[in-house]
Amino acid sequence: MSEFSKPAFIFIYIAAIAAVIIKGEGIVKILTVPFFTLLFNTILRKILNKPRPFLRDDVIKLTEHKNSGSFPSNHACSSVIISLCYILVFPPLVPLFMLFSFFTGLSRVATGVHYPADVFAGWSISILSGIIFFIFF
Repeated sequence: MSEFSKPAFIFIYIAAIAAVIIKGEGIVKILTVPFFTLLFNTILRKILNKPRPFLRDDVIKLTEHKNSGSFPSNHACSSVIISLCYILVFPPLVPLFMLFSFFTGLSRVATGVHYPADVFAGWSISILSGIIFFIFF
């Protein structure tokens, strides 16, 4: 699932952008909220530069991955903020996409590229950002 989720969420995000264009409202939010959420996540990740679990002797890496910072998870962050974009498009899909985000995060831990805390932090950043900017603004 770890390798499949990235192209799936790209498609989900493009579909959301197309939907708000057709709807005629929400384009600024759907472009800026994920951008700034991921920018914040990436900057935090670069500053903290936590090592990945597969660098330890007792962790088996089940997928190829470069050795870059691990905390917080960009996959977890992006999957949740993209899922939350559907608050603007079609809210009944949000729980389905959040479930997909949950399993994406679990797969990142299972493949040895993230610790659970990495994934939880990525989810938390996006949930907080989504609530603040998609619901209150």
